[in-house]
Amino acid sequence: MKRHLLLILAGAFLTPQGARPAEPTGPLCEPWQSEYRGQAATGKHVLALWKFDSGEKVEDASGRGHAGTLRGAKIHPQGRFGACLECFPGWPVEDKEHRALVPHHPALSPQGPFTLEMWLCPKPDLESCPEAFLLDKKYVSHHDYQLILGPADRTGARVLRACLGFGDDSSTFYSRPAQFKPGTWYHVAFVYDGAGGGRFFLNGRPWGQQHVAGRESIAPGRHPLSLGDRIGSYYHGFPGFIDEVRVCSGALEFRPLKVELLADRRCFRRMEAGVSLSFRVTCLKPQPLPKAEVSISIDGLGQHSRWLGPLGPGQAESIKYPLDTALRPGEYPIEVRLSVPGAEPFQSEEHFPVRIVARRPPDRFPVLMWGVGSAEG
Repeated sequence: MKRHLLLILAGAFLTPQGARPAEPTGPLCEPWQSEYRGQAATGKHVLALWKFDSGEKVEDASGRGHAGTLRGAKIHPQGRFGACLECFPGWPVEDKEHRALVPHHPALSPQGPFTLEMWLCPKPDLESCPEAFLLDKKYVSHHDYQLILGPADRTGARVLRACLGFGDDSSTFYSRPAQFKPGTWYHVAFVYDGAGGGRFFLNGRPWGQQHVAGRESIAPGRHPLSLGDRIGSYYHGFPGFIDEVRVCSGALEFRPLKVELLADRRCFRRMEAGVSLSFRVTCLKPQPLPKAEVSISIDGLGQHSRWLGPLGPGQAESIKYPLDTALRPGEYPIEVRLSVPGAEPFQSEEHFPVRIVARRPPDRFPVLMWGVGSAEG
C-alpha cells in the first residue's frame, strides 16, 4: 500500500466531544466470564443452554426442554464450569460420530438475529486435526447453521467460520486467525444480526466481521443439532472439551466497550479540506467503567491516544479524528484500539476502511481542430 512520508499534524489529533448517555442501540455485555445463571440461563432470549452437569444426561439448563443424548462423546468431570462434554476427532482417524445430539425443534432455527456461543478447550490432538465441527444443524443443506474451527495454517493459527443456509444457497462468515493452544479454555461466539451481518467474538474481543447484502433470516431446516461434531459422514469431531453451549435470540454483546464510526461516507478526495471522522465509544459493562484508553491511527501512522471516562452503563463518549487526506490515493484502515486496565483488563482492535481518491484535474478549455479538404485532394 502506498503511503506518503509525512502526516499532517492536524490529521492525528483527537478532539473529545464529551460523555453523554448513549442511544439504546443494543444490549449490554453478557456475563460470559462466569457460569450463566439467572436470566442469563433462563431468560426469554435463551433458546437453549447445555452445561453438561447432569451426569450422563445432556439436559437443557434453559428449561426449554431441548435435551440431547451422547453419541460417541463423553461427560468429563472437569470443565470450564463443573463438568463438560468431551469430544474426539473423526475422519481421518476414524469416520465415527463423537457428539451430543439434540433432536430437531423449530425453536433451534431462530428467525431474525441470533447468537451461538460456547467455551472450548483443545486437546493436543487438535494440532494434527483438520477442521473440526463445533455445532452443526445444516450438514450439506442450505438451511440453518454450522460453526466450524478451520484447519491450521503454517503458523498453527485457525479461523472460525459460520455457515448459514438461506434456502436456495448459503453464506459463510470468517473470523480473524487465532491460536488455540491445547489445555487452554476459550470463549467463542458468533452473532448474526438477521440482515446479512455476522460478527465473531473471541474471549470478549471482536474477532472479525462481514456483511452479505440481501440476506435476512436463515431458512429453518429439519436436521437435529449436533454438538461437537458434524451431523453425518465424513465426521469431523472437535478433539477437546466443550462447555456452556448457548443458543439465543437477538444479537448479543460480549465486549465491555463498543466503538462505532459515525460517518455518512468513507470516500474522500485527496487534499480535501476539513475532513474529520466521528467515533462513538460506548460502555457496555453493567457496572461503571472508571477509565479506558482509545488510540486511533491510519494504517499504523500518526497514532495518538487519550483517556476516556468515567463511563456508566450505556454511556458514550464521542471523538472527532481529523483525517489526513494528503495520503496517496488508495484504501486505508483506520485502526481504533481500546484498552481497559484493572482486575479484568481488556484490549481490542477494530479497523474501519476509508478510501482516498485522486483529485479531479483542473478545468481546461477544450482544444478544437478544424480542417478543410478531402482525402482525394
